[in-house]
Amino acid sequence: MSDPRAAKAREHHRLSGLAIAEGKQHRDTRNALVRQLRAEDPERWNNRALARAVDCSPELISAILTGRVE
Repeated sequence: MSDPRAAKAREHHRLSGLAIAEGKQHRDTRNALVRQLRAEDPERWNNRALARAVDCSPELISAILTGRVE
């Protein structure tokens, strides 16, 4: 993984499942990082690349980017 923010988003994605109370904080951070990556370089950070970097589904990335996930 070449961008440290992608690695950080991946870690926050992993941690988001650990504790309900802490989960929201991690999801919010993950979502913000995913949106930053896309905004800065949409060609490099398409849904598939983001999903691979964060280790989640392209559908989750799509939901984050379209606002269906808070």
